[in-house]
Amino acid sequence: MKKWVACSWLWILLLFGLMGGLMLHSTPAVAKEVIVIGGTVAQTGRFASDVKPWPNLMNTWADMINEKGGLFVKSENKKLPVKFVLYDDKSDNSTTVKFYERLVTVDKVDILIGPYSSPLTFPASTIANKYKMPMVCAEATASAIYTRGFDTIVGVDQPAPLWSYNYWDLIKTKTDAKTAALLGEDMTLFSEIMEGAKHLSQKGGVKVVFDEKASPDTKDFTPIIVKMKAADPDIVFVGGFIPFNIAFLKQAKELDFNPKEFHFSHHGISFLEALGKDADYVTGESYWHPGTKIGNYQEFETLLQRANVRILEYPWAVPRFLAMDVIRRGIEASPSLKMEDLIEAIKGLEFVGISGRMTFDKNGQGKNRPVVDQIMNGKYMFAWPSKEGYPATQYTYPRPTWSEMR
Repeated sequence: MKKWVACSWLWILLLFGLMGGLMLHSTPAVAKEVIVIGGTVAQTGRFASDVKPWPNLMNTWADMINEKGGLFVKSENKKLPVKFVLYDDKSDNSTTVKFYERLVTVDKVDILIGPYSSPLTFPASTIANKYKMPMVCAEATASAIYTRGFDTIVGVDQPAPLWSYNYWDLIKTKTDAKTAALLGEDMTLFSEIMEGAKHLSQKGGVKVVFDEKASPDTKDFTPIIVKMKAADPDIVFVGGFIPFNIAFLKQAKELDFNPKEFHFSHHGISFLEALGKDADYVTGESYWHPGTKIGNYQEFETLLQRANVRILEYPWAVPRFLAMDVIRRGIEASPSLKMEDLIEAIKGLEFVGISGRMTFDKNGQGKNRPVVDQIMNGKYMFAWPSKEGYPATQYTYPRPTWSEMR
């Protein structure tokens, strides 16, 4: 009798265990309610002036997506709304790492968007690689970011050595310049940009008569400018972030250095505000001008208007929009929001965006190539290239001397 009771209880326990297991496995998965994109934006520190409007720009983009019902997710068989989780990286590497760790481990985002600049994208992308999290890099052109074997990152910008391709094509086509002086801010990004500038200028028949680097902390450019004056170049090409470029041009004026053109890789709104009329005739790289009619330009124009972002003052809005566009297209092309599905879908994208055809090479770099503009009377004027889909070009060469500009 006791044996029978014991066996009965054993069967009852097994039955309850089986039922519990069935109930556990039949419990439906929690439905996905929102797509979360995570990143950092410099709101303080040296890069803040370049990207101050980015949180508003990005949240406005999300609003525009959500007004249409969100993004279609195949595995959910429905559209889901989009939201951003953003932190201020303070233009600092260690802060950037801290927040990208948090985005993955605490905020549990679905995909990462990169920070502004190659220097900050280097450490941010190591976190994406650590957790095998898909990341779309925006304003990060340094090739060294993408040649480390990280297989979950892509970037919309073309490799940095091609940065000045359109500029040297302009010089070859529109000027009689024969010589150039090159100065790069001493960091990986500008080493790549300046190596490309050297190759492209020489390929176009311009002889490089000066080629040096200077520390990002350089305060006194006098020795460099004195040597440049002695070399007497037609073109002075400076590759650096805006604070470096401002300091150089101020001192070039003080020393009455008068090449036929000053060209700066970065010359956005803080450059113009700091230099005023002294910025006139400066050329530099930009990405897009009003009147450009390529790809989904109307969507971009609407975004700029709604976010109150002036594109000629904040040219980096182009790669930022392209990164968000890649995320949108990648999510809708992916079979699910699983990390491996997302990155495979993103790497397989091919489309015409606001800067032309976008695909990714074997390292994950895209095709967004800068255009050239020139500051005239305090305004950014489109200078090059001259081709279908772009505005009419306006360009003045050579520049007047400092005494003639007074």
